Amino acid sequence: MAAYAEEDRASESSLEDGPNAQSMPLLPMQSWSPSAFKEKFLPSSPTSSIWPSRMPPGPAARRRCLILGAVLLVTLGSIPLFLSGRLYSDSHEGQPVREISEFNPTLPTASPSGSELAQYGDGDIDGEDAYPVHLRPETYLEGPIATTHFRDSLRNDTGYMTSFLSAGWTNDQITIGNLIYLALIAGRIPILPPFTSYIGSNSAPIPFSEIFDLPRMVSALNSPILEWHMVKDIERSHAENAKDEIGCWNIWEVDNMQSDGPRGSYSTVLLNLDISYTRAPQSVKLIPNYEHDSHSTFWSLAKLAFPEGRAQVLANPSAHPIRPSESSKVMLPPDEQLVCYDYLYYVCALEPFEFERDYSPMWREVMVHAHWTAPLEDLAKGYLRRLFRLPENAAIPPYIAIHARRGDFLGWCGDVPKDDCFAPLSAFARRVREVQEEVRLRHGIYVSHVIMTGDEKDPLWWSAVEERGWLRLDHAAERTAEQYGNWYPVILDAVVQSMSVGFVGTDRSTFSHMARRRVSDWNHGAVRLVKWGTVGADDH
Repeated sequence: MAAYAEEDRASESSLEDGPNAQSMPLLPMQSWSPSAFKEKFLPSSPTSSIWPSRMPPGPAARRRCLILGAVLLVTLGSIPLFLSGRLYSDSHEGQPVREISEFNPTLPTASPSGSELAQYGDGDIDGEDAYPVHLRPETYLEGPIATTHFRDSLRNDTGYMTSFLSAGWTNDQITIGNLIYLALIAGRIPILPPFTSYIGSNSAPIPFSEIFDLPRMVSALNSPILEWHMVKDIERSHAENAKDEIGCWNIWEVDNMQSDGPRGSYSTVLLNLDISYTRAPQSVKLIPNYEHDSHSTFWSLAKLAFPEGRAQVLANPSAHPIRPSESSKVMLPPDEQLVCYDYLYYVCALEPFEFERDYSPMWREVMVHAHWTAPLEDLAKGYLRRLFRLPENAAIPPYIAIHARRGDFLGWCGDVPKDDCFAPLSAFARRVREVQEEVRLRHGIYVSHVIMTGDEKDPLWWSAVEERGWLRLDHAAERTAEQYGNWYPVILDAVVQSMSVGFVGTDRSTFSHMARRRVSDWNHGAVRLVKWGTVGADDH
């Protein structure tokens, strides 16, 4: 089996062991200049369309357009033409649904339960067409299609917020969760960047809504969410070399004391943005003058999204210098309409890496509602049925999932040999037995099926897994990457983990932490994490 390359990073949550005990390094800092990213990821002459500007409107949109057309035909001779513009501008509800970029191969199809949507319309309306007016994307956009320049899509009476991605897929999920929560408390509409993780430089960007059920999430939050492909025609922007100049907040240089600039991101290259960064105030840093942590707090950043907080910072330009943009060398203050921050992974309410804690507002208020799309769940169920050798549509038995993170964690073992540093399979087996017993007591069932997922490449290790009677998702045999793209081995493992009734993960892996939260909160499942780093680290 060819093991996939996981795209999360250690959560680095060792501050509780003392102020100098944080052994995990910070996420690797990317060069702040986007030029290197453009050379790596953007072909000079693209042969295929990655970011087309639209998708066909949904059923309700087509019905609204047909009805509107019929009304206009009947009334055209009797109503003065100049009234039509007045009537159309008086209501957002009459506007056609915004067409979404075709780079997202499918619209989100899973939706909230029938009872949740009954109040919004009849049962044959799906997805975004089922939103009440205040949740529909088109309510907060100027026109029905994405524009070459993002500002032409934004309404003058609406405030927005965005940020950029610069890590692996799991950490980027956390970043997006932080962005949404920050936008909620600041009273702004988040615009989500697509995932651009480095799972193969030839992988096309993948939108949040291709993986997560955005209509369901928006309904649960009762707050609108936009994505960049709804706002900006990225392909046309690159074809016309039409960069958008914008001012953003540079918080990375303040939080990460070893840095001399904002956090670099391929997102800004992909979105064709020319950004002038303003250094954020020192007050955004959670632990002042502490070089081993890079966190800000939500409200210290939210303050910058309000007029008084922004004005207070800009009144002292010597302490908060503006950096000229890379391309046009313009110097712009932070944008008031579209507030943007360079990087939002290291954000918390109270303490670093609190997404691991049960009180985490980012998880409890936002990402707990980020369920998978129905097509993605169906795809994962097909993998499970083949793994269990079940016929199509057969019920899938309850199982326990394991995530053994090894791979690049070897770099954090230091002088400890690999076999001594990483937890042995016997440690995972002990935790599996604990989970089995807790599931028996909690749900009244004994779970015998165990599925191992992980990034280990040694075939002897996988043979030892099989000797224990544990199953594994064989993405090489399934040809997952060839059929669905390089993202999907990792994505499908995450979906399969989240469907389990019990989960055993690897301590300090954000991939494991997110699976642990999903299994616990979605399935009322039993969860454990296996410690590692020294011989007997998980003995208890």
